[in-house]
Amino acid sequence: MGIGNELGGLLPGREGQPSDSLPKYERTTFDIVTIGAGYLFMPLGFALALVRMLSTHYKNYRKPVNFSLLFHVFVGGFVQLMGIVVNSIFSEVAVDTGTLIGMLIMFSLITLLPAAVFARSAAKARFRFSQLANQYVHLITVERVRYTGNLADRTGQSEGDVNRDLIYLQKYGVLDSGLLFHEGADAVPQARAGQADASPFSQPARQPSYQQPRPQQLPKSVRCPGCGAQNTVAPNQSTSCDYCGTTIAYS
Repeated sequence: MGIGNELGGLLPGREGQPSDSLPKYERTTFDIVTIGAGYLFMPLGFALALVRMLSTHYKNYRKPVNFSLLFHVFVGGFVQLMGIVVNSIFSEVAVDTGTLIGMLIMFSLITLLPAAVFARSAAKARFRFSQLANQYVHLITVERVRYTGNLADRTGQSEGDVNRDLIYLQKYGVLDSGLLFHEGADAVPQARAGQADASPFSQPARQPSYQQPRPQQLPKSVRCPGCGAQNTVAPNQSTSCDYCGTTIAYS
């Protein structure tokens, strides 16, 4: 499995072909409820979308989803306001055509314009994440980088972002779930690069002793036994499910 149409078909699959396993938007139950609320009662949907954004927007793969939620909320608001216009047309109170047109223009400006902005933001965020995922795939499968610190330096992300992104990509099969990554940075490639740049007439430098660090466990995605939602759990710790509160252990 891999990425594909949902991320612009930019990532190669395991056989070098485009893959299509990542969803365009990975929506949780909370996201679906937010969209439904946006179409039924826009202010409530907007409030839920803001809560979701404030609590998850630090995750790279959540940014497109959060912008998409706001897009749906504003489109839902437009639908509700159009219901008011239609009701005015068929009500007993006479409303002239000019007033109806003015209402339509005003409602479009306050709902469809922000919706278009958020739709564009979602597309840009999705494209940026696809490019970042391409970098991970190249560094890991071609250059054999296995240290999250090195990946962070090469991609311009924090090490925490790298850990979350790797879990997400392994979840959808873009990266082999059996790959083991190490925390921190590997200094051996840098020492070798420095040796290659040295003068061929200089005395060979004594290589510092280097001890391969033991593989360290990373946070991973665990399915909640209560509601089935995916939650990220830190090594040797437990956490409460974001959706039903069930305690989930690292296993």
